[in-house]
Amino acid sequence: MVVEGEWDPVPSKRTPDFPIKEIPPIVGKISRLIGVGFIILIIFSVMFGSIFVSVGAGEVGVKFNQFGGVEEGELGEGLHIVPPWVSVTKYSVRSETYTMSGVEDERMTAGEDQIKALTAEGLTVGLDITVRYRLIPDEVSTVHQTLGTNYAEKIIRPTIRSSIREVVSTKTALEVYGEQREAVAGEMLTNIATALQKDGIVVEEVLVRNVVLPTRVAEAIEAKLQADQEAQRMIFVKQKEQLEAERKIIEANGVANATIAEALGEAEALRIINEQLAKNPNLINYKYIQMLQGQEIQTMIVPTDQGIILDASK
Repeated sequence: MVVEGEWDPVPSKRTPDFPIKEIPPIVGKISRLIGVGFIILIIFSVMFGSIFVSVGAGEVGVKFNQFGGVEEGELGEGLHIVPPWVSVTKYSVRSETYTMSGVEDERMTAGEDQIKALTAEGLTVGLDITVRYRLIPDEVSTVHQTLGTNYAEKIIRPTIRSSIREVVSTKTALEVYGEQREAVAGEMLTNIATALQKDGIVVEEVLVRNVVLPTRVAEAIEAKLQADQEAQRMIFVKQKEQLEAERKIIEANGVANATIAEALGEAEALRIINEQLAKNPNLINYKYIQMLQGQEIQTMIVPTDQGIILDASK
């Protein structure tokens, strides 16, 4: 309650607990510059695109400066901040495949895409090929600058065709179609890899998935392959029988050697016995009596020329 005469209409001046200092002019200028910078970035972002770029797993980003063209140094995986006047094109550096095939669901382009090539005999063969490749991360900018995003159609496709035809031209149809197919695929891999390496592309594998020959040629090759397989089977059977015969010979020789060794042992034993008997004629009587010991007999008889009868019960 306010008592009349006690209220002072003039407020008293109080000193604040924390004195307020003046903000230096330089801080205000810096703040204004930062604000202007953000406004400019927003304007450029609206005009040219976002300043934040995210590069996914297994990708690299190629920077294109609106004022200077493709820049060196690719962007790796993760989030990056780039100037608004720089655009980023992303490329996969994972293993990719390019297939050229006569099968509609497998080929990369519309229409027949099987590779036709001439063998050393002048026969036309069709090949379904799959090539596994990847971009070299440090050279993606060069690929972007020289070939562009459609590099597979521009360089990989024609290189596959020319390299495959070059290899097949030095091989017979049997070599391409038969058991040497993997070796032929290895030569194709070497040719394609050598041709694409200078373009920043690594070729990892070449698969010859199907070989189509003229009907008569295919039948002749199949017959030859079957004949070769039968010949190989007969060689195997012959070798098996030969090994079995050798085993039996070795076994028979072993039995014969054992018999001979046993006979020789017995002969040697008889020789020693005869020598001992010649030295001691009574030895035979001793051996005879020793043999009869333990028998259920009452009387033992020794040779008659000795004239002795022994009672075995005593």
